[in-house]
Amino acid sequence: MKNDSDNKFFGTLPQKELLKLYAKHVNSPKVRFFKGVGLGVILGERAGVKINTLEGAKPTDPPMELYDCHTCGGVYNLGHGNQKIVQTLKDALNSGLDIGDHLQLSEWRAILGAKLAQLMPPGITKTTFGVSGGEAVDTAIKFSRAYTKRRKCISAVGGYHGHTGFALATGDVNFKEKFLWNFPDFKQVPFGDGDTLKNTISDDVACVILEAIPATGGVLIAQEGYFSEVRELCDDHGVMMIIDEVQTGLGRTGHFWAINGGLYEQEKVIPDFMVLGKGMSAGIYPLSTCSYKPFIEKEIFKDDPFIHISTTGGSELGCVVACKMLDIQSDLMFLSHVKEMGKLFGEGLEDIANGHPELIKEVRGRGLMWGVEFNNETLGQFAMLSIIKEGVLQNYCGNKKDTLIMMPPLIVKEEEIKEIIKRIREGVKNINHLV
Repeated sequence: MKNDSDNKFFGTLPQKELLKLYAKHVNSPKVRFFKGVGLGVILGERAGVKINTLEGAKPTDPPMELYDCHTCGGVYNLGHGNQKIVQTLKDALNSGLDIGDHLQLSEWRAILGAKLAQLMPPGITKTTFGVSGGEAVDTAIKFSRAYTKRRKCISAVGGYHGHTGFALATGDVNFKEKFLWNFPDFKQVPFGDGDTLKNTISDDVACVILEAIPATGGVLIAQEGYFSEVRELCDDHGVMMIIDEVQTGLGRTGHFWAINGGLYEQEKVIPDFMVLGKGMSAGIYPLSTCSYKPFIEKEIFKDDPFIHISTTGGSELGCVVACKMLDIQSDLMFLSHVKEMGKLFGEGLEDIANGHPELIKEVRGRGLMWGVEFNNETLGQFAMLSIIKEGVLQNYCGNKKDTLIMMPPLIVKEEEIKEIIKRIREGVKNINHLV
C-alpha cells in the first residue's frame, strides 16, 4: 500500500492528539473501549483489501496493516478506493453534477431506478431512495402500514435492520430498551421457525421483515422451504413481506440476490419489498434503496406525490456511483469469482475449525459471508482480538457474541485469501491456552 507522507488527508495530527479530540468531541466511551482492548488506533490510508493505521497501539509499535474482513457489513464490496468507482465520481463532479433537488424530477434517479428494476426479482419495479439502510427499512415498514392500514410488524430474534425509527423497533432489546423504544406492535420470532411465525402472524399484521441471512444474529442459514412458507403465510393474511438484503445482496453470497433462486436455489420467492444499503454506496457515496411492487405505489402516493421525501436520499452523484457499481457486480464473471473465492475461504475456515474443536463449534456461510461460532462468548471475544492482532480485521455478531462474522471484499484474490486464512489460523492458535 502506498504510504505518502505528503497526503494531506491522513495523519493531519499525531494519533495521540486525534484520540483526545475524538474522546472530547465525539465519543469518549468508544475511545476507552478500544484502548482497553489494545486497539487504540486511528485508521489511515486504505486501498483494495487492506487498511493501515496511522500509528501502532503503543508508541513503540509500528502502524498496523490489516486485511479488511469487516468491510462495514459490505460497504466495501469493491474494496477501498476502487479506481473505476473513484473515476466515475470524479467524472460526474467534473461534469457539474451535484446532489440534485429531492423535490424535482431527476435523470439519474430515473436511470438507477430502471437498472434496479431489471436486476430485481420479477415484479419489483419501483424504488424510493434514501441514504442509509435503516432509512430504507423505515420506508418499507412505513409503506406497509400505509398500504395495509395495520400497525403490527414481525421480525426475527437476533436480526438487525438499523438504528433509526421503525428499523430500531424491529431489533433486539439491547439496542432499543435504553431509548424507550419497545412498542407492543413489534414482535419477534426465531429465524427459520415457520411454526412460530404461523402462530404469531394474523390479519392485523402489516409486515414481516427478515434478512436473507441474519448477520448480526450469527450468520444463520435457513432450511430450504422456510422463505416459501413465509411468503405463503404473508399471502394468507394479506401481510407485506420485506426482505433485507443490505448485507447479502449485490453478489455477497455468490448470487446477485440471496433470495429468489439465489442462495435459496429452489425457492422462487418474490417479496413485496427489498431493501438495500451499505454496498449501494460502493464505499464512496452513501445511498440506500427501498424497492417494491407497483401496486404499493398507487396507495402511498395517489393523493400526494410528496408524502414521503428524503432530502439527500438518492443524490444524483450517488446514483451515478451506484449505476457503475451495479454494472460491475452483476457481471456473471464477477459473481463466478465470488463463488470461487468463497469456496476457498469457507474451506480454509472449516479446516481451522476441524483443527480446533476445543475452540470452534461451527462454521457456516455462503459466498464471501461467513460466521465462525466459538464454544462460548469469551472464546469468541478473545479470538476476535487475537485475529485482529494477526492482521485481519473482523468483528463479532452483535446479537451472538460467540460468533465472528467475516466478509472480505468481493474483489479479494486467491493469494490474499490464503494469506488471510493463514493469519486467522495463527490468531485462533494463539488462544488455545484458554481451554
